[in-house]
Amino acid sequence: MIFCRRTPVLLLILALLATGCSPTAQPVSRTTTRLLMGTLVSITTWSLPTNASAWEEQERQGVDAAFREVARIEGVMSSHRADSPLSRLNQAPRGIAHPLLPELADLLRRGLEVTNASGGAFDMGLDPLILLWGFSREPPPQTVPDPQRITAWLEHHAPGGLTLSGTVEQPLLRLANASHGLDLGAIAKGYALDRAVAVLQEQGIHNAIVNAGGNLRTIGAKGDRPWRLGIRHPRQAEGVMAVVEVDRPLTMVTSGDYERFFIHQDQRYHHIFDPRTGYPARSGLISVTVQAEDGTLADALSTALFVLGAEQGLALLRRFPGSEALLMLEDRSLRRSAGFIGQPVAEP
Repeated sequence: MIFCRRTPVLLLILALLATGCSPTAQPVSRTTTRLLMGTLVSITTWSLPTNASAWEEQERQGVDAAFREVARIEGVMSSHRADSPLSRLNQAPRGIAHPLLPELADLLRRGLEVTNASGGAFDMGLDPLILLWGFSREPPPQTVPDPQRITAWLEHHAPGGLTLSGTVEQPLLRLANASHGLDLGAIAKGYALDRAVAVLQEQGIHNAIVNAGGNLRTIGAKGDRPWRLGIRHPRQAEGVMAVVEVDRPLTMVTSGDYERFFIHQDQRYHHIFDPRTGYPARSGLISVTVQAEDGTLADALSTALFVLGAEQGLALLRRFPGSEALLMLEDRSLRRSAGFIGQPVAEP
């Protein structure tokens, strides 16, 4: 049996600092990394300061503020912290409506748009199933749960088990029964990327990459050159399956069967579940990378596409203009939407 922990960096920054700038003003790039949201989060900035010492202090304060925002979001939306508002909702009695933070309600509404559009392939209520399989705990899982327990979960986990009501100022959430529990792991990192970038821009930083465990968001560029990024090959630890050059705001989120998995009886079991079966999704895909300016949407769509498979997934993508995707199938072939930015380099 083999278990692979979450890979800390899935999307690799390929290029060095841009050249060709003024000989009297040297470009400065800095990367700061911290452990947040169960992964390594790094912020890379690029600047051409006229007053290096003053800019360094402004930049440091801006990056610190962005990290504080990510930490705040983790404190609100982590299902692993018993005192988080999300965990308190999971511990509350089922079948009745409970107050929740407006911020959580806004994120759940965004997620439910993808849930409804995908026919339930994206599901934010899988915490009990994730706990059953054991992917959220240490030591990691080594075998498949009792099939009868998965069947029992399926019998009670009907669509619509997560219901929002109330007002914008005082929203309410109802979880139908014990088979429903909030886990925002497939949307909260994208939201954290959006918020971190917003804070950076508020602090006057306009050229940066925020990378949360390989899911990343760019703003600006590197002087007169674009950011140059690589998307990791899901079956080659050091391999790259596509190169992306971008000089505008863009989020790229990757979902794959190689981040957290184990092998049991020659079968790979990974952490991306199909809510319709209670088992890891088997859609013919091994990796999905979604591009969108909106990180929250990109995060949710990457999971939905992985569960749906190539044909249904690309059809879903067309319902969200401005979103694009690169898919790798089990035979190592690549599919991509017409507007995907990047050059595939992987061989089938």
